[in-house]
Amino acid sequence: MSPRAIQSDTAKPRRRSVVLLSLLLLCLNPLAAAAASLAEAVASALVVQQQEARVGALRGEQAAVDRQAAGPLAADPALRAKTLSDALTGDDGAYELEALVDLPLWMPGQRAARRSVAAALGSQAGALSRYLRWELAGRVREAAWAAALAQGRLFQAGAALESARALEQDIGKRSAAGELARVDLLVAQQETLAREVELQAAQIEYDRAINTYVHLTGLPALPDPLVETPARATDELELPPDHPLLASSAGAVAQARAERDRVQSGRRGNPILSLGAKQARGARGAESDTALQLEVSIPFGLASQSAPALAGAERAYTERVAEQSLTRLEAGRDLHQARLGVLGAADALGVAQRRQTLTQDALKLVRRAFDLGESDLTALLLAQERARQANLDLELRRLEQGRAAARFNQAMGVVPE
Repeated sequence: MSPRAIQSDTAKPRRRSVVLLSLLLLCLNPLAAAAASLAEAVASALVVQQQEARVGALRGEQAAVDRQAAGPLAADPALRAKTLSDALTGDDGAYELEALVDLPLWMPGQRAARRSVAAALGSQAGALSRYLRWELAGRVREAAWAAALAQGRLFQAGAALESARALEQDIGKRSAAGELARVDLLVAQQETLAREVELQAAQIEYDRAINTYVHLTGLPALPDPLVETPARATDELELPPDHPLLASSAGAVAQARAERDRVQSGRRGNPILSLGAKQARGARGAESDTALQLEVSIPFGLASQSAPALAGAERAYTERVAEQSLTRLEAGRDLHQARLGVLGAADALGVAQRRQTLTQDALKLVRRAFDLGESDLTALLLAQERARQANLDLELRRLEQGRAAARFNQAMGVVPE
């Protein structure tokens, strides 16, 4: 039975709104029509969330730094012009005109340091692309499994309502035949109404969950298949070296290290080569002299002047290293918790299966006794409620086992491909 088949009439407006929203997103997102797998759902979410722009910005910065390092000058050139005249003093017609172009030059090691920064930015862009896909995969997994669990509750609520209606119909016939009292029919009707209320609550929960998934991915249906095979782990349960979170953190450290090296290489500044011409005349009527000029300006590179920039770069590098250590610890903790979740879900499923078997056997016995007149309706309703709870628990434990596997894969850094 599908969720749409067991909705009450009050849930139809919500269903229409979800369908309309899904169709709208399908029109806006061309990938949604073809997406079916978890990998395609993640790819669609990347388009909807527009996260790839961050990667493009990093690659743009890398290209800019590369272009700067490949250029002949270390900074922007400048034009200097100067004039001297005695027009306001002796007014003998003497003057000097001077024009120079300042060309900042590379110091040894500066160009290589810039190229290292560009390489680090490129590596960080690749790591960020995989990290964003992994991070969004976690959100898609959680949203999809939240919707699947809500769907499971909706299935069970619908089955419970059908069972309650069947019991009410049976009691109604027996009450009309005089076999059961009128009060038994009223009790059965109350039980049916209680199941209808639960179905409405389950429908609302499902609509909310699927609406969250639709807004995240732009897709109207859950991934198929949704259940993942848990990633293989070593006995020590170590994080894989290519874990997207660790790779992104390592990329941030490499970028900070390259930036620190760039600051160190540029602590002395840049020498400036100035090329120009000078024209001078001693008095009015005299011939003017023209000469070429060549100047070189070499900075001293005082430690007191470069110390703040060096300290700031060192601080940024130290912070990235500390964050890398913290990230590794947190990722390891999440992995162990996910592993415990897989084991716990398996144990809970086994208990739920045994409980469901026992409650079903008990329900059959009580139902037979009720049909023979050896038991009252209260005992039957109690057995039926226990069986309903056991069925719901078994359905949820099965779904939670799949969610636990998905969370374990997420903790292991598995990116759907």
